[in-house]
Parts: sequence; C-alpha cells; structure tokens
Amino acid sequence: MIISRYIRNEIIVNICWISLVLFGLVLFSRFNIFLGQAQVGKMSSEIIFIVLALFSPELLSIIFPISVFLGIGFVLTPIYKSRYAVLEASSFSVGKLLYGQKFLLLSIFSFSLFLSLWLSPYAKNEGQKLIDVDNNFAAKIAEPKGLVQIQKDKFNVFGTKSENGYEDLIFINSDDVQKFMYGQSGYIDEQNLVLENGFLYDNENRAISRFNIASVPLRTATSENYLSLIELFRNINTENLSELFSRLTIPIFCLFSAIFSLIFSTFSNFLGREKCYLILALVNILYLMFVLSSLGTFSTSLIALYFDYFTVHIVYLLLLLSLFFKRTKRFLGYEGL
Repeated sequence: MIISRYIRNEIIVNICWISLVLFGLVLFSRFNIFLGQAQVGKMSSEIIFIVLALFSPELLSIIFPISVFLGIGFVLTPIYKSRYAVLEASSFSVGKLLYGQKFLLLSIFSFSLFLSLWLSPYAKNEGQKLIDVDNNFAAKIAEPKGLVQIQKDKFNVFGTKSENGYEDLIFINSDDVQKFMYGQSGYIDEQNLVLENGFLYDNENRAISRFNIASVPLRTATSENYLSLIELFRNINTENLSELFSRLTIPIFCLFSAIFSLIFSTFSNFLGREKCYLILALVNILYLMFVLSSLGTFSTSLIALYFDYFTVHIVYLLLLLSLFFKRTKRFLGYEGL
C-alpha cells in the first residue's frame, strides 16, 4: 500500500537523522575523553582516531535502538493524531500497519544483529588491544622528575618523548638500579622497545657494555581475545553463554521496541501526540536500562543466568501483547469503546 511505503520511508529517514545526530554527540564526547588521556600521557595522540573508529560500532549499536523507537514515534504519533479518522475509514488497522512494515522490522533486526553479534565485539576488542598495548608502552615512558620510586616486579622506562620517538631512555627491569640500560634515543617496534646508541650497566657482574641497537621485549596487552560465534557455540558454558546473551540483547530489544512503538504510536489519537510520545520514550528507555543492567548481573548458575536474561524481555513482551486488548485503551483513558 502507498501509506505503508510512505510510513516506511519516513521512519527510515528519521532513524538515519536521529542516529547521525546522537552518534555525532557521543563520538565527540568519546573524542574528548581520548584527547584528555593523550594530554596526560596515558595514550599516544597518533592512535586517537584509529581507536575512535574501532569503538564507533559499539557506540552505534547502543545509539541505533534509541533512534529506532524515537524515529517511529516521531513519524506515527502526528499521523494518528491528525489522520486517525481517515486511516480508520480506509480500514488501515494495527495488523495492517505491522504487516506493512515487516521488511522494516526485518531490516532493523538484521542490522542490529550484524552490529551486536560480530562487528561491535570484534572492533571493540581490537580497539581495547590497541589501547592496552599503547598504555603498556607509551604510558610507562615519562620524563623523570626528582626521586622516582622503582616498582618491584615491574619494568620501568624513563625518558623524554620527542617527535621521532624517545630520547635519553633508561630501562630498569628490577626493583633496584643494579642493572639498567641507557639509550640516547629509542622507539617502539610492535611489542619491543628499541634502544639506540647506549650501554648496559650491570653492577652485579661489574660490567658496562656498549651497543648501537638493543631490542627489549615488553609486556603484551592484557585484554581478552575475541571469541567468534562459532567458538561460543562450540564451548557452551556460563561465561560463553553470558557473552552470547549480551550480543543478542540489543537486537532483541530493537525488534520488540520497534513493534511496541508501532502499536503504541496509534494511541496518539486519544492520548495526544506529546503525551503518547513521552510515554513511548519513557517505557523504551526504562526497558533499555533494565536490559543493559542485566548484562552485568549474570550468575554462575545456568538457572539464574536464564532467569536474569529472559525476565526483562518477557515482562516487556507481556506489556507489548497487552496493547492488543481493548482494556488497555480503556485504562489509558480511551472513551471510544
């Protein structure tokens, strides 16, 4: 039908615009955080935009479901507020509305599924690895000021950052200064600290050894490796099941939220556009908050795991199903029944 195509096109346009605005705001906020970390030496300025790009899918996976219910409500609430009599006269029921938007619902679910199941976890893992590696290298290289405490069982690197790398580097890999390496200059090569034109001082063996170049292997990143869907399904345990549930949460939210928003927006004919839009946004925001909070409360028990995950979705699904009953409209103040 023409009305179904019109509604679908308007919803897609509004979802895109809302996503673009929200994504720009969140991306700018995340950029300021990374920029602040770079200013205090916790991150190299060279990797800010790379890390920002790698964390973008995660930001989009959170922003997209918000854009979905806001976009649907923004389009349908004024239509049903001002054109309800026309739609009712043309027998454009709620069932026809949902059936006409089946491809839209499928597209929303599929896009969110792609983001949450694969792209967002993989890109986030790679971005976290890059930050960890950079922290292990760059954050430990700082210009010493006064007396510097040597931490036991941890390597310590002191020096001055320059445009081409580092200068006047001192590498200490113990809890004292009985053995250390000095280099006039240096740089980071993958996971190695490369010292140039320096010497090794070993007080225990009473020796000093000069070198033109020396490579020191540094500690690797501590972030966990990315687990693909195949690996998660091959080894089903509470930890992997929790990870799988967390990746499925946002797509399920998008699907249920889109259906709820499509149905509830039709109530604007008696609730009013502003009131309907407000209730629609509040209910979906609360649903999203409960969904996201449940991800961090998974138990080691499988029963508790299933209960924590499905409870929020089941309650919201029951609320969604209640919209089909006339008693719900009467409860909300509809006097036309």
